[in-house]
Amino acid sequence: MRILFTPYSGGAIAHVARLLPIADELAARGHATRFTTSVSKKAFVEAAGHAVHGDGHADVNLNDEHDQGITYFRSHRAGFLDWLGDELAAAEAFRPDVIVSSPSFFGPIASLKFGIPQVSIVNAQWLPEFKGLLGLSRSRDTFADRLTRTLAKPLFERKFSSTYLEEIRSFYRELGVPGAPMSRGELNRSTQVLIPSCEEFEPVERAGRQGLRYVGPLFWSGFERAELERERLFAADPSKPLIYVSLGGSVYRRQSYEELIAALALRTDWNVLLTIGPNFPREQFAPDHPGFVVQAYTPGMKASAQADVVITAGGHGTVMQALWHGKPVVALPHNIDQATIASRLEELGVGVNLNPVGLRDFADRQRYFEKAISTPWSHVVAHTERVLADERLRANARAFAAILTRHAEPAKAAADAVERHASSRADGVKESPR
Repeated sequence: MRILFTPYSGGAIAHVARLLPIADELAARGHATRFTTSVSKKAFVEAAGHAVHGDGHADVNLNDEHDQGITYFRSHRAGFLDWLGDELAAAEAFRPDVIVSSPSFFGPIASLKFGIPQVSIVNAQWLPEFKGLLGLSRSRDTFADRLTRTLAKPLFERKFSSTYLEEIRSFYRELGVPGAPMSRGELNRSTQVLIPSCEEFEPVERAGRQGLRYVGPLFWSGFERAELERERLFAADPSKPLIYVSLGGSVYRRQSYEELIAALALRTDWNVLLTIGPNFPREQFAPDHPGFVVQAYTPGMKASAQADVVITAGGHGTVMQALWHGKPVVALPHNIDQATIASRLEELGVGVNLNPVGLRDFADRQRYFEKAISTPWSHVVAHTERVLADERLRANARAFAAILTRHAEPAKAAADAVERHASSRADGVKESPR
């Protein structure tokens, strides 16, 4: 079987890394794989052992620090068309039996154009069936949350349709793709949807929804090949609490990291492991010193296993790594999807959200970034100290790990679903939901 992977490749590398464990598993089963990705991620995918179509497409960052609104689509239109056109060209050249995408922001464009079945890896918050609200969550069954959802969901759907969907439809028209989505529900209606989490963390309203499965969080083993030994990194006193800080690609300003390092360095009673991600070379920052280590990347599963608290922007991958190992999370979300995850952490009592928004501005994507960068790092450090001392929160995180790890082999479950979906479509058999 031939499988084309089409991850979103702008900004951080999260969606590429999410598909790699599925690609590795399917390649091990003897299937041929190929990726589309951006110019900046091409070498990474190839180093991971998978072929890339062409030279890579334009980098477009939907979480751009200066513009996360509708104007970004218009000012970067050529880049979006290059990205989506690359997916069409790859599908035409490779002739896959199935396409696997993450997170399928614009719907199954190549699938609709060529009639190829698609599997979409999508966080529940991006689905209209999500029990909560994008940005706010409010996913509990309390009267207040139910009332909020009842009032706010129709407003959000109308705004989404009148702004983002119109831009998406214009891409379909220009690329000659039929079946442009007329509602958010149509974006992934024709695909098999796999949610890389558990129902307890990302609940959906199941009524009427076909082709949706939870497979558990997808972790790529390639990131875990490096060693990480607490006793070696923090030889001066490995018994101090370990604070693991992973903000991914959310921080774009070197000064912001400098201020964070200064704030954390005051806590000589902690050991700190800070990863700076893809936006800066490690050499731009001061050398390590006892109790404080800065790395570009680190094996996140190993770091989370050894940490006492994890500080993050609320990216799904880091949050899942922390909860997989039962560690509480301090989240400072910089965009709307991170904010949903951070709010859900608070609802479950396994973390804190330091950038909450209200009903008046929850649909304003740029607002999250503006609030995040105005939050002093001393505020983050103070909340980390409180989380360290909060045994209830820490116990909740340990208990949630038992729920999350029920999905023992997420990559295998996802690969099984891809094979099943491709085979059922080839045979003209309708899959039954599971």
